[in-house]
Amino acid sequence: MATLLSATLIARNEERFIGDCLRSLAGVADEIIVVDTGSTDRTPQIAAALGARVFHFPWRDDFSAARNHAIDHARGDWILYIDADERVRPIDPAALAAIFAEPAAVALRVRFYPRTGHTAYPEYRLFRRDPRIRFTGVVHETMLPGVRRVAAADGMHIGQCALTIDHVGYDGPQLHKSGRYLALLAAQLKAAPARIYLWWHLGAVHHELGHLDEAEAAWRCGVALAREADPPRSDATLCHCDLARLLIARGETPLALIEEGLAIAPGNHTLRGLRATLLAGLGEYKTAAALFAELAAIDPETLLSEWSFDKRLFGAPAWAAAADCAFRAGDYSAAALYYAHAERSGGAALEYRVKRAAAEHRAAAG
Repeated sequence: MATLLSATLIARNEERFIGDCLRSLAGVADEIIVVDTGSTDRTPQIAAALGARVFHFPWRDDFSAARNHAIDHARGDWILYIDADERVRPIDPAALAAIFAEPAAVALRVRFYPRTGHTAYPEYRLFRRDPRIRFTGVVHETMLPGVRRVAAADGMHIGQCALTIDHVGYDGPQLHKSGRYLALLAAQLKAAPARIYLWWHLGAVHHELGHLDEAEAAWRCGVALAREADPPRSDATLCHCDLARLLIARGETPLALIEEGLAIAPGNHTLRGLRATLLAGLGEYKTAAALFAELAAIDPETLLSEWSFDKRLFGAPAWAAAADCAFRAGDYSAAALYYAHAERSGGAALEYRVKRAAAEHRAAAG
């Protein structure tokens, strides 16, 4: 039988995750390639037992080298690259067949959930097996330059498909990875110093390690690059978000930074939520209430944006924040309405019901 889709993974000491990953690929991938980069646990044995073709590749501090080794062993017309701590959601066979029915597509973006409790964004994970498409970069490796070159040369395009992937590996502290990433990020930043995502991740690793001054310095580098980006990229305001949170935690009010980020990316709901929170803290309750209500009306389950957001920015928590602000502003009718929305949206329904009753009582009293 022809091999349509090859799923390719690189793994090391992933016995906790890899079984669930490979089982999720059953009925989706025609073959699974696992490149083991030096496991000392049962990762390769689990992979082989679940039907994967397992190859060994010595780790050389280069994620692209390992991923390209996996692609070299693939036989499918299409490549799905996936990690051991990710799972493919079940998909109808007809929908799966439709994914590969577009002859002019060189690559397809999937619906990707980067961590539990966050919204999805489109991620480049599917591409045609073509010797011109290979990964580059020692960390945060990407095959996009190759994909774009092939698309331009062959008159093809990048599409969107119905495949959905959940990433569960970030559910918890990442200290076990932090030391390794510091060295790799430093090397990659020498090769690509203008890539904002790398500065964001460097700051995140330093923050995880408790190096707050180093985290701030890295994020400020990313913010400076975002000011120069034309047109703005999807990762342009990552550093604005985490730098703002760091400054808020230090007792500062970085409204100017947040406003700058929103000017670059008006759809960054994290920045919108931070702005609303800061305005509420400054006593601008009416404005904050309106901002929270706008966020509350967004359905995080259907949202597909270039960024991923904590779902707690939306729904019941945002309705409750809007209600609290309206109550403090003396707009008790609006507060009652917002509490009612929060009550219907779930969560602490009893708390919201009590607060709604109080707001309704104040509104009736004039």
